[in-house]
Amino acid sequence: MEQGKATMEDLDIRCEELIKEEFEESCNFDVDDAVDKLEKLKIVSRDSIGRYYCVGLKRANEIIGVTTEEHVFKARQGSSSA
Repeated sequence: MEQGKATMEDLDIRCEELIKEEFEESCNFDVDDAVDKLEKLKIVSRDSIGRYYCVGLKRANEIIGVTTEEHVFKARQGSSSA
């Protein structure tokens, strides 16, 4: 895997390794669906030989915007201060 670029197989393996490391659980992560959604958002793209690369974290956050989880968190904070 070249720095900053990966094949779908590389991503699949790395996602499953990360879940195992962080949560001590094995799984068959559906990387195809995740990458497809990120491509539609233009957070992930492919180079001329099919390897994936992504925009920076700041740009990805700008594209995604405020998540539902963040809305819920802000709403809870607002109701607890009232």
